[in-house]
Amino acid sequence: MKRRNFTLGILALLPVMPLLAGCWSQREIDDLSLVAGIALDKAQETKVETALNKNGAARKKDDLISITYQVFTSSSGGGQGRGGGGSSEQKRYQNFTETGDLLLESTREISLRTERPIFAQHFKTLVIGDELLRTTPFRNFMDLMYRESEFRPSALVFVARGLARETFELKGAKEIPAFRILKMVDNQYKSTRILPSVTLTKLLTYLQSKSSFLLQAIVKGGEEIKFAGAGIVQGQSGKLVGFLDEDELSSVTLITGKVRGGTVKFTDEETGQKNLYEILSYKSDIVPRVEGDNLSFEVRIESRGRLSESWVMGEKSFNDRFLKRQGEYVAKQMERSIRQTLEKIQKQYKADVLGFGKELRIHEPKIWDKVKSQWDQRFSQAEVRVQAKTIVAEFGASGSKIVEHQNPPEP
Repeated sequence: MKRRNFTLGILALLPVMPLLAGCWSQREIDDLSLVAGIALDKAQETKVETALNKNGAARKKDDLISITYQVFTSSSGGGQGRGGGGSSEQKRYQNFTETGDLLLESTREISLRTERPIFAQHFKTLVIGDELLRTTPFRNFMDLMYRESEFRPSALVFVARGLARETFELKGAKEIPAFRILKMVDNQYKSTRILPSVTLTKLLTYLQSKSSFLLQAIVKGGEEIKFAGAGIVQGQSGKLVGFLDEDELSSVTLITGKVRGGTVKFTDEETGQKNLYEILSYKSDIVPRVEGDNLSFEVRIESRGRLSESWVMGEKSFNDRFLKRQGEYVAKQMERSIRQTLEKIQKQYKADVLGFGKELRIHEPKIWDKVKSQWDQRFSQAEVRVQAKTIVAEFGASGSKIVEHQNPPEP
């Protein structure tokens, strides 16, 4: 009897065993359009869309926004295309653009143009065109990204000077543009003109708190792309209000202390020659000061570095006077560029993208509670004093000499 019951139990499990052998709902990679990057622009049809619509493919919609998906082609994984005989020169990616009034609807529309459905769980890069970001609040078109679990919260966000989708077109077949943009961020240790990464998760924090913030800007020129300053997004409106150029972005990283490396170009005032100071270590503190109704800040900078390039001839590298003079000029250049950038951010854009409000909240929470609802306006009126201290610790391969310089306090 027991043997009979055991046999019946085995027979009952047989229909289920194929399901236990693997994921019954799995989809093969070759059957999916794996997304590397997404670009969002103000509505502007591509030539392909225009041709399709002209031949009867148009649907009822309000043209508000264009979404571009950059997907891997079959050859990107090292295999051949579906037709066989894959070529090493074949593009490793393909871009699909759809224009409409809702992003998800446009995404579904792409399934009418390709046999492989869009799969965005592994996408790395989101680029947004400046025209869209100037006219439409960020929160409006980001809703889908946060509602759909398919979108990766660790993806990095950028703003394009021009059409975002153009940054996804590069000359040559060896690189996928969305991944190239991602790898360029890793060069932050070489330049003060690259911002710390802004992920979709961090972006949501900015939007929910209505804080102003910066996005790394990308520009397309010819067949190349380049990081070119930063876009300023105003917290209350959620829109792009302007750009900082590359030098101004460098000043921002000097203020915030988000420096992993980079250089400062300065002039030797005695000779008029250009020199280059390379940052080896860096620290910056933003200190709030409250006196009655007056609110001010101090930016204190400490830097240690070396003279990586000097066009001043006839000077000995161990000369104390020479090294001290170079330290003075580096500090003065830092302070001068920072003040110019602060003037633009405070007076022209009236947006605290530097974290001054965060420091006030930490050090003076009661004051912050009073001013936080109108913080960008209060920030634009606050006095900011800048004090830089530099240490010239090396002079290239010629030797080393430590000379510390601190500019006298501002009156």
